Amino acid sequence: MKIRKLLYFPLLGLLALTSLFSCGEDRWKEYYPLTGRDLWMDSLMREVYLWYEDIPAANSLNYFQAPDAFLKSILSKNDKGFSTVDSIMDTPLPSYGFDYTLYKVATSDTTYTALVSYVAKNSPAEDAGLERGNWIMLVDGDSITQKTEERLIDGGARTLRIGKYVIVKEENNGGTEGDTENGENEEEEEDKEVGIIQETGDVALPAVRPVTESAIYDTNFIQLEGTDYKIAYLAYNSFTAGTAEQSEKYNNELRAFSQECKQRGINNLVLDFRYNSGGEMECVQLLADILVPADKLESPFAFLQYNDKQSAQNRDLILDSQLLQGGVNLNLPIVYIITSGTTAGAAEMLINCLKPYMKVVLIGQTTKGEYVATETFINPKYPWAVRPVVCEVFNSNGEADYSAGFKPDIAINETSYLQYYLPLGEPDEILLHITLQVIAGIVELPTPKTGTAIVRSFTTQKNLRKGLIVK
Repeated sequence: MKIRKLLYFPLLGLLALTSLFSCGEDRWKEYYPLTGRDLWMDSLMREVYLWYEDIPAANSLNYFQAPDAFLKSILSKNDKGFSTVDSIMDTPLPSYGFDYTLYKVATSDTTYTALVSYVAKNSPAEDAGLERGNWIMLVDGDSITQKTEERLIDGGARTLRIGKYVIVKEENNGGTEGDTENGENEEEEEDKEVGIIQETGDVALPAVRPVTESAIYDTNFIQLEGTDYKIAYLAYNSFTAGTAEQSEKYNNELRAFSQECKQRGINNLVLDFRYNSGGEMECVQLLADILVPADKLESPFAFLQYNDKQSAQNRDLILDSQLLQGGVNLNLPIVYIITSGTTAGAAEMLINCLKPYMKVVLIGQTTKGEYVATETFINPKYPWAVRPVVCEVFNSNGEADYSAGFKPDIAINETSYLQYYLPLGEPDEILLHITLQVIAGIVELPTPKTGTAIVRSFTTQKNLRKGLIVK
């Protein structure tokens, strides 16, 4: 499954198209069917694009290109793929509903195993029983090669041989014996521990179908044994809400989650943003309203700064308690956020805009560094949606200095711990496990003096496992 693209702000309206003349002769009727779409995009971008001054002169542009190629030809060097154009579709593309990463088999240069890195809810992959951390060893009885890999994406029903990563001891048969200082013999080398993929059986993967996901992927409530730490975990995969009905549904789910946290006396919260690539600003405000200390509600949250042609739209966003209707503020002094290289946009906006009001601890990997907002524009004549960068997003301190991403307080590459590469929300999953250790004080956050985290050990007790776009 391909990671979702961001959705964007509501429509603002349409802009007029420019004309095309050649050699003093009006050839509009001849060229318009071929160039009208690109001309509309050009006209739009010169009005609303944050960096419109960087768009090349019209006489140097080719208006006969495909939409994505034309957009790329006019983008500023500051635009690192933030602005996009996509065809408009009423339903999601058919999908198996899982992502994977190929690993080469140690004994072969041409065969691979596939590590399942994500399984969408209500998908064919979930129906088959696939879980994050499973390894696909065979497809329809065949090894995975460059030729057979296409079966993992071609859409047909498949039979997958599944395995799991385990640590075993490898006997040292080549060791020699030597004399110790006391004259006794001992082996020079001990048995080594190695990781292997152990077969667990076959699963039947149904054919692809359209998959629609909820913003909330999973929740969990964890009591650390022998402590007063009551921890809520929220895997929040997107601030994108889709239609108005979906937006209300997903926001109500978030409000209900906050109510349950309050009822359980939750005093620590972990947000898992590793798959969150952005979404709508109102969703960011709502989650911030739930998290921040209560006395910070109604305070400035963010400032949106548009280009000089659109400066009338410059405005402040506040921590608006009215968005909480049906939910509650948790009055937290600190929040723990799991991040990855795909954590972007609205997720980064939340991190940046919470920092003036509460402690934000990041665990995982450096975020993507998308510090601007886009907005969606649609011309009914063309089945395309253009989403240009329209403004910068600053926090209440006037800061937006994360174009290189937010570096984690504790850097962990989860693929270095494959035995703990588990479904999201499992307390033993490596990134959540380390986060729980930080909360318990077992892992100490690095200081400027030490620069490295101190790791010890602990146990957990599971309790009730539940199943404007910012870029």
